[in-house]
Amino acid sequence: MLIIIHRYSFPFIGGIMVKKNPLLNVLAICSTVLALVTTACSSAPAGNSGGQSSGSTSTSGSTEAAKPGGTLVFALNSDIVSLDPAFNYDFSTSPVVNEITEGLCRYDENMQLVGNLAEKWEMTDDKTYVYHLRKGVVFSDGSPMTVDDVVFSMERTRDPKTASYLSWLYGNVDKIEAVDDSTVKVTLKQPDAMWRYATATAATQIISKKYYEAHKDNFGKPDGGVLGTGPFKFVSWQTGSEIVLEKNENYWDKTGGPYLDKVIYKVIPEGTTVITGLKTGQINMAINLPLDLVKVVEGMDSVNVQKVDSYMNDAIEFNTQRPPFTDKKVRQAMNYALDKQKIIDLLVHDNGIAGHAIPVPPALWTIGKAKWEAAFKEIPDYAYNLEKAKQLLAESSVPNGFSAKILTDNDGLRINSALALQAAVKPLGINLEIEKVTGEELTTRGFSGSRDYDIIVNNWSSDFPDPSGTLLPLFHSDNAADGGANYANYKNPEVDKLLAEQVRLTDDEKRADLLIQAAKLIADDSPWVMLSHNKQIMATSKNVTGYKIVPLWSFQDMLKGVKLQ
Repeated sequence: MLIIIHRYSFPFIGGIMVKKNPLLNVLAICSTVLALVTTACSSAPAGNSGGQSSGSTSTSGSTEAAKPGGTLVFALNSDIVSLDPAFNYDFSTSPVVNEITEGLCRYDENMQLVGNLAEKWEMTDDKTYVYHLRKGVVFSDGSPMTVDDVVFSMERTRDPKTASYLSWLYGNVDKIEAVDDSTVKVTLKQPDAMWRYATATAATQIISKKYYEAHKDNFGKPDGGVLGTGPFKFVSWQTGSEIVLEKNENYWDKTGGPYLDKVIYKVIPEGTTVITGLKTGQINMAINLPLDLVKVVEGMDSVNVQKVDSYMNDAIEFNTQRPPFTDKKVRQAMNYALDKQKIIDLLVHDNGIAGHAIPVPPALWTIGKAKWEAAFKEIPDYAYNLEKAKQLLAESSVPNGFSAKILTDNDGLRINSALALQAAVKPLGINLEIEKVTGEELTTRGFSGSRDYDIIVNNWSSDFPDPSGTLLPLFHSDNAADGGANYANYKNPEVDKLLAEQVRLTDDEKRADLLIQAAKLIADDSPWVMLSHNKQIMATSKNVTGYKIVPLWSFQDMLKGVKLQ
């Protein structure tokens, strides 16, 4: 999953990040947040205990009992891309769309697959999955969800004409068909160890076929909306400002919630403004705080902070099909020239760990863990070595240097990483120009098959608890096409073969062997400059109860069980 988040920027002086006093900045913009956040927020939270640490459950310091009703304000770092679940693939869009539409399956809090719109399923042979739809599910307008809606939604996301960001998950699907009024059969072209996970992503989030056909021209847009089965329903979207959802009174799951009457998502790109909103109680919930201000937030009496190890990867990607980045030695030279540890020390701190050469963090060593541990001792980490960088460039096709552009947005880690790389390669005779765009444009261009950039700075989080969830979408050449996540435009036939072979196996130890072979080849090719693996961080005002963040929160509804005090 592509992650678009905005974290506070440090100024860059001579290639060195210089911190401003974060608390002074928070106080200085207090008046700004009052203008950006409406008075529709709930009252300021009570409580007097400090912030919470990794993965802790949000609790309140107040003795007042949580109760149904009220309005929750959720801060988004950028505007959503669309209300269409076919494009639900970033950390601003997901918190919104996941409340409106739902998938066939979901993960429980232990990261185990459980039924959702599909009550149960079975694998009848190594290429056939049968899903039994839950009875009594209706869309938010009261109309029943049918097997036709399910097949239509899946086929639409699968269709190359849709150019869905999630279509790669259907790459091995041969047929999707209705067996009867409540059963869907998915037939694969060949065995696929990853297909089981696809049903817990936005790839199988279901929309109303009838509603789509009546709104083809503006579906998923502010004036067209979307109709789903989730705990909340779409009300309005003012682009660049806010999205409003209301409680779905027709929600099928009566086991508890939704309790909130309304959710207002405020688009607030400036991290310090979000922090002030949390402090004053005008913002109730925010994901991925500005990294340099986490300690400040943890010290606020009115806020709870949750952290959990994640599958997240922050990186710089070279367009390996565009000269001079077709030359491996150029990519390796630039990788060695950047002091990644300095970025960790000055910006990330203890909110993440340093990246290695490939986007497989330790949290993803879910198969063959001992093998991954051994492999990471062999895989190059491209630790800062300017002399080696100069040597590699001297041996390359452009020994005297060149000029290129870096595409990024204004996210603190991304823009500062771009600036750091710009300064780091200057001694090599490489002149980099930074092209700064909005988070929405970064997402769109990152998924475009045209790959209209020299270098791009963005991030990715696996869609499921398996190392294939990063290596397959990011490095198989099939995923360089439109809608694909192969940001480096990376094409290596041997890597393609290994990735395709492992996904057909059911023996996870053998799969780990093949994935590690592919990882070593990728690391040597250096299509990415790995920066860090950051934790998922969520802050809530202390009057918010009922949600605990998990690594795969990004395809789950977050607010069904939430109450306000």
